[in-house]
Amino acid sequence: MLQLLVFSAAVLALPPGQFETLEARNGAHVIVRQGAVPRVSVLRGDPRCVTVSAGAGDRLVIDKSGHDCRRGERVQIEVIVRRLSAAAVSNGGSLQPLDAFADQKSIDAHVEHGGTLDIRSVAADRVAASVYSGGRILTEPRKTLEASVESGGIILYWGDAAVRQSVSHGGVVARGTAEDVPSGSAMNR
Repeated sequence: MLQLLVFSAAVLALPPGQFETLEARNGAHVIVRQGAVPRVSVLRGDPRCVTVSAGAGDRLVIDKSGHDCRRGERVQIEVIVRRLSAAAVSNGGSLQPLDAFADQKSIDAHVEHGGTLDIRSVAADRVAASVYSGGRILTEPRKTLEASVESGGIILYWGDAAVRQSVSHGGVVARGTAEDVPSGSAMNR
């Protein structure tokens, strides 16, 4: 007997505000798309595992909250934003804009205590990228990259941007290759 499984995304309520900064915390796996109507949807996993809140300024925080989650459950969240001026990942998980974002002057990227932030699809002249205590950032700045790694981590970049880097207590800032692209990345589809 053939069973047809139908999955629909759970749309979560957004706090009031115009969000241009996203943060994924505690193992949340977030994909980001550019669109006219902001929205947060849980594509995979239990919606009760996800909290969405407003942070300081224009920051939208997506948190995989452990109290309602089964141990090890992977939750994938889709966020639609008009513009993305900054992105962050903390305590594991990932955040990756998909498709091409409109050209912009700059984007700030930060990873702390593990996780992956892949902002290669954001066409920015200037990228300010920092990793603290593990994790990685993948980026393709058009003109300049300001890269800082402290206490371990990796910043990989593609293209011919001018790079200014600072590494302390271990870490790497290096030009990326095709082999450096994570499995499951938009570049591997």
